[in-house]
Amino acid sequence: MKNKPKLIIVVGPHGVGKTYLTDYIRNNLECCNLYRLSGQPDKTKEGLSKSISMYEALFSYIENMANMNMTLLFDSFFMTEEAMSNMKDKDYSFHEAYKKFIDKLNSLPYDIYYLNLYLENTDLFQERLTSRLHHAYYAMNKDNSIKLQTIYQNISDELKKQEHIKVFDIPMDSFEDAYREIKRVLGIED
Repeated sequence: MKNKPKLIIVVGPHGVGKTYLTDYIRNNLECCNLYRLSGQPDKTKEGLSKSISMYEALFSYIENMANMNMTLLFDSFFMTEEAMSNMKDKDYSFHEAYKKFIDKLNSLPYDIYYLNLYLENTDLFQERLTSRLHHAYYAMNKDNSIKLQTIYQNISDELKKQEHIKVFDIPMDSFEDAYREIKRVLGIED
């Protein structure tokens, strides 16, 4: 039986280390395409339809790539839209669309890995965020990252109930420890 291609989704709050980890995965998995998503900056009610359209187009692309034998690696995905709407950062709720996209994700012909990144020592957020470029449409700070971390953990806990999604909570306090765990989870060989 032919192995399914991998679809890897990496999420976590600002400053947790998504860029480091996704770069590591991209550089260590053969035939791996990395996609960095920033989400929809329109926070008005019209932003909801824009976000839905964007993710529907991405799902269409993902479905079309299923026979290419490529690993698709997403630095953020529609879960981030759900997390941001839970932060009350937008004038709309993404929850109904989120539930439909979960069903769509479950039906994809991929081995799906969901990597939820977090910091055990939340003081590290302050240090890591000081060197980051900030988006004009979202305030990045330690308090917001801690709130987002809690929301992402709740999403991760819910996704663990899904049949076709392998969920892993990865502490990012030490990049070296995280890399070792990622090698184990994804079967990356030395």
